Amino acid sequence: MSQQTTGTDDTTRGHVLVHDPTLRDGHHAVRHQLTTAQLRGYAEAADAAGVPVVEVGHGNGLGASSLQAGRARLSDDEMLSVVREALSNSRMGVFMLPGWGTMRDLRRAMAHGADVVRIGTHCTEADLAERHLGLLREAGVEAHGVLLMSHMASPAQLADQCARLVGYGAQGVGILDSAGHYLPADVSARIAAMRAAVDVPVMFHGHNNLGMAVANSVAAAEAGADILDACARGFGAGAGNTQLEVLVPVLERMGWRTGIDVYRLLDAADIAERELMPKPPTIDSVGVVSGLAGVFSGFKNRVLDVSGRQGVDPRDVFFELGRRQAVAGQEDLIVDVAFALKERPAAAGRGTGRERRPQVYEELKGILVDDLQMRAEDVVPTAGREQVGLDSLAAVELATLLGDRYGVEIHDYELLEADTVADIADLVAERRAAAPGATAAAPAPGAS
Repeated sequence: MSQQTTGTDDTTRGHVLVHDPTLRDGHHAVRHQLTTAQLRGYAEAADAAGVPVVEVGHGNGLGASSLQAGRARLSDDEMLSVVREALSNSRMGVFMLPGWGTMRDLRRAMAHGADVVRIGTHCTEADLAERHLGLLREAGVEAHGVLLMSHMASPAQLADQCARLVGYGAQGVGILDSAGHYLPADVSARIAAMRAAVDVPVMFHGHNNLGMAVANSVAAAEAGADILDACARGFGAGAGNTQLEVLVPVLERMGWRTGIDVYRLLDAADIAERELMPKPPTIDSVGVVSGLAGVFSGFKNRVLDVSGRQGVDPRDVFFELGRRQAVAGQEDLIVDVAFALKERPAAAGRGTGRERRPQVYEELKGILVDDLQMRAEDVVPTAGREQVGLDSLAAVELATLLGDRYGVEIHDYELLEADTVADIADLVAERRAAAPGATAAAPAPGAS
């Protein structure tokens, strides 16, 4: 059975290119310990299914095998060599984060026959990819620029960063929902803004912390995304990635063409579950907290290890990492946070543990959008007061609304002293935690 027999709608929407990072992003879930036999077996199955691009490497990309990010069982050279040999039809993709990988790593990947190279940066640091994209374009290799932790930037910011990436030579641009934080409306707004800003293919990569990865990917396609990432069985960090063998038939049923044979794709997913992973990803409590906190899903195993040794609640660690806006590559912060939580007096820790800024931020966003009529796409943690439109009059109104809703006293001048929306959320969280008898968050508007 091929994709033509999946019961597609009569309307054909066009083609969506699927990239499969099972052998790269999935590495996070097994501490980067896949063997040559495992890599070869899955690569051959994906190739037989007609998956257009198969991405391989250390979870953090080329050159990332280290004590800090985790030492891989195999070298980059070994991984690329075995997968290149296994692919007859699919193209081989690789991923690199400047700072982990170097120009030398890129040259070695090209020597191994990498067809598609993605350069990733933090969502507001596209400039770091300029030299690497230039090298790839000079070498004639298809080069994409992708933005990590993209929920930390507004649609306008992401559109600007993508335009810069194209200026540096990117032939495709995209965003990663690294923390699994998005809902479909968040994705639609960002992809639409990016689509309007560039004339190259646009990509979306989802994580499933809140169970929204497939829905978010569909929203991306509907907003104009040309490329979608997905992994067999969702193999990946934490709660996992978009599930490949679910996404493809959903797209086909909705009228998009992928060129992938669904029966053979299901076979490949069965091989992945049997051969690559101890168990498929699940959305456990820590995964949900990671998504709510807006923290990179790849931190999960490290957070659990460190929290267990220090005797602290891993959920508290995730929320504190979110408050500090930790990003991929800052694994050392996990130890700092765990030590800080361990030293915090028990009463104080419990008094604030449930009042972390990520939850307060979502409630604050609701007030700013619903009550003060600010644009939802502008209200992101890193947005400044000017960006969201919080002037002196709005600050007075917001202070009144916060007082009425939470029974805390916050002055308008305090709101005006905050640099970002995240700073305002911190202020609200601190006041609520300090309020007499405050042990749990007040219900969100409309909650029972």
